[in-house]
Amino acid sequence: MIRTYHSILTLTATMTATCNAGALVGFDDAPITADDQPVKGVAQVPATEVGLDIGLTAIGFETCPAVGVVTKGAPLVSAAAGGVKVAGVDPDNVFATAMTDAADGELVTFLIR
Repeated sequence: MIRTYHSILTLTATMTATCNAGALVGFDDAPITADDQPVKGVAQVPATEVGLDIGLTAIGFETCPAVGVVTKGAPLVSAAAGGVKVAGVDPDNVFATAMTDAADGELVTFLIR
């Protein structure tokens, strides 16, 4: 699957670190590197330098790697290894719902709302 997205609401982030397109970005405008962290949005393009303004999909459809097996309809949270994973018991920061199934490492499409 090719990484695709359809943004309904795009926010601008002045990046405080570099990231790849499809990276989950936190409210500190840096890529998320921990499980179940608050997600501001998903990077629409790569941030190749600190201070670069990029668009983040805050509401809409996005695609990024699954960490572990993801099933369609599952609630999703950020994963420490980058990407998304199925929310565990009593998650704090569910931000999306899986729209496709994905094996570990495959791209999964999800709805952020």
